[in-house]
Amino acid sequence: MPRIVPSQVRRLIASIPLIVLLTPLSPTVAQQKLAPPSPHPQTQLEDRVKELETRLNAAEQKATSAAMEKDYITRVQKQYESYYEKAFNTQVTIVSVLALFITIVLAIAARFGYQTFDRRIDTALRETSAQLRTEFNQQLRTELETLRQQNSAQLKAMGDGLTERIDEEAKDLRTRSRYQFDFAQGMAAIANDRHADARAAFRRALKNYKFAKARKLIPPRSAAIALHNLFVQFPKEDEANFGENARNELADEFYNDLGDELALTTASLTWLGPLLKERK
Repeated sequence: MPRIVPSQVRRLIASIPLIVLLTPLSPTVAQQKLAPPSPHPQTQLEDRVKELETRLNAAEQKATSAAMEKDYITRVQKQYESYYEKAFNTQVTIVSVLALFITIVLAIAARFGYQTFDRRIDTALRETSAQLRTEFNQQLRTELETLRQQNSAQLKAMGDGLTERIDEEAKDLRTRSRYQFDFAQGMAAIANDRHADARAAFRRALKNYKFAKARKLIPPRSAAIALHNLFVQFPKEDEANFGENARNELADEFYNDLGDELALTTASLTWLGPLLKERK
């Protein structure tokens, strides 16, 4: 079967309008054979043929351009299809190679490497266990040392506090004992009419009272009794001059911080009240 060239087809399609236009003119041409054609219609016919040829050429150019564009699109499409097909084939090849490589690696590891992996895992576990044990022992020793130091510090603080408290208790006990001893000596001196010795003994007892007054070891009432026994010796020793002697005794700075105790004494020694007012 003969092959039809696309340019012949395009030329045939473009010549169809010319045939259609020329067909109505055939009777007229037959009639004009009888009569000589006029010059004017002949010119119009030539112009019409030229116009048709121009249109035919334009149609051929458009057909040629469309065919070229279609051919270009077809080539580009084939190029893209070839590119994507190659890219797809390349990706498939790469994935196949990777899968084959992974399979081979896994097969080799499964065949030759499991024992090695097990040995490495065991070694790593032993090393980690030993490190953890060492760190735990070190931390335990540190905590025990810290606890020991804290306990030692607490024991030392408790010991120091207990020693200090024992010292204070012993000191207070000695103070009360001296007060009682001096007070007893004063009472013994009164029994023997040794008035000066009695005053001296009660003064020593009051000195111990003043020493422990801040800690309230000895009641103020006991100090008032000691003061009473001290000042009552003046009338017994020198009745004529006891007022002056008591005034001179009160002038001593020793009695500056015994105002409350002296006020309690005035309840039993009424003559001491005016002397205290003079002293103030």
